[in-house]
Amino acid sequence: MPTRASLGWPADIVRADDWPNWLPLTANGVVPLGPHSSVPALREALRTAMDRRTFFTISGATLSALAADWAAGPTSELAQARDGKPIGEDFVAFLENTTQQLASHATEQRQHTATLVDAHLSTVTELLEHGRYAPALGLRLHTLAASLSQTVAWHRFDLGRHTHASQNWIAGLHNAHAAGDHDMGAGLLGDLAYQAAWRRDHTTAANILNYALTRAQNPAARCLLQLRLARTLAAQGDRSERRVVLRALAAAEKHLGDAGADRPAWCAWVSEAVMRSVNLPQRRGVSQLIYVAAA
Repeated sequence: MPTRASLGWPADIVRADDWPNWLPLTANGVVPLGPHSSVPALREALRTAMDRRTFFTISGATLSALAADWAAGPTSELAQARDGKPIGEDFVAFLENTTQQLASHATEQRQHTATLVDAHLSTVTELLEHGRYAPALGLRLHTLAASLSQTVAWHRFDLGRHTHASQNWIAGLHNAHAAGDHDMGAGLLGDLAYQAAWRRDHTTAANILNYALTRAQNPAARCLLQLRLARTLAAQGDRSERRVVLRALAAAEKHLGDAGADRPAWCAWVSEAVMRSVNLPQRRGVSQLIYVAAA
């Protein structure tokens, strides 16, 4: 058994009676993408919720490598649970509907909804791991897990619990990957990039966004990703990046023009008003674009 001393971790995060729950599942904190990685990634996110593990951070290089794997790899084959109790479609529909209602509440209501969202995610994780379901229902469960993970991640981000947020975005990425939803996967990578930019790691943010753009398909999704790319490139303060920033803004404007009413929920708010507020490089200078796509 490795000791906390051999791992270089402080004594106050370890309880002898809790071995091995205080250990991450992987050396770098990220479960690799694979055909059976969706549930382990959810379990890692749930384990990370224990406060004593907030010391563990995920490096920018590790996040960039995860994004590269997602961009290069095919969709994971859906794993079908063959034992356990059967899952009814009505119950999954109930979880889908209540999840949508919980996510639609205003930000100030999150103090009241966070526990319910967490419980929904734990329930879906149990269903994926132990339930019996046909591939079509499994697809819905993975999609629901991705959506719930994204909501939980933003709750954690708003509370400043960044390790928790990262693990939930990563868990969502695994499940979007399993469901074959490239736009949702790109959106989750975009959230990880936003977090990296917020922490002033703009190199990681740009790397992740470029990988996300390789598979994003919906024009509204591509618009938001390009806006965030412009923001993080401009924030680097390198005048040589001016042309790249303007190119990203032009691409965002074109994608917005191509976007119809059918948009993923995570980028449904992108509008002409957003573009008008940021597409001012000639008059205000690229250095002022650091506020681009702040949401």
